[in-house]
Amino acid sequence: MQNLKETLESFSLSEDTRRKILNEDHPFGNQGTPFIPSEFKEIAQIALAGHFLVSTGIKQVTVQPTCVEFYYHEEAEGGIKDPIVYHRNPKNGSPKSIFKLGILHNHVSGIDITFEKGTHPEDAIRASLLIREFSVDGNPPDSRSTLLYDMLYSQASIFDGFSIKWVDGEEKVEVEADVRKNVAKYDENGQKMQAKEHQELLDKGFTLTKDKKHIQDPRPWQFKKIQI
Repeated sequence: MQNLKETLESFSLSEDTRRKILNEDHPFGNQGTPFIPSEFKEIAQIALAGHFLVSTGIKQVTVQPTCVEFYYHEEAEGGIKDPIVYHRNPKNGSPKSIFKLGILHNHVSGIDITFEKGTHPEDAIRASLLIREFSVDGNPPDSRSTLLYDMLYSQASIFDGFSIKWVDGEEKVEVEADVRKNVAKYDENGQKMQAKEHQELLDKGFTLTKDKKHIQDPRPWQFKKIQI
């Protein structure tokens, strides 16, 4: 059995992986052969093999992730940056505390499973797994990620009680990598790169975000289960 908790607890990017992410300049934009972190892929293969078991007394509902996206941001100077990460330190104000392992972090894009690292918020590693797509009781996958709120939290009355438990799968599944949905590329000042201001990137092979306003972040940090 593949253990998601143990895999997330022991997670760490190798120095080779960090170097490749930091130095990759995407010479062909989204059209080339981007670097896929093996550490992310392994977690995805394990996460997409398992499921949430939502229990409400005698009733149980199985919610299985079918597509996940990684969000990874190093707070330390010179680290890997992912400005779209919601739970990170603000430029001004107090640093944010470090999430415990396995917190279900709710936000406007859906629900993350957290696996942040570090002892001090100032140099923490913000890491989480967004459930981008899921299946309920074996039904066809649903890509409306915010509906996961309903699947996990709206199955029972608070007066009757309910529980959410992660259940690991038996074997890793095969996955395919892609860019994260509608995630813009950011410039060195932490601003989204406007499509109208960066024609040179489009000529190079970069694509647009879904709203057609920004340059798509080319990092292939989305993993989808290959349906057999």
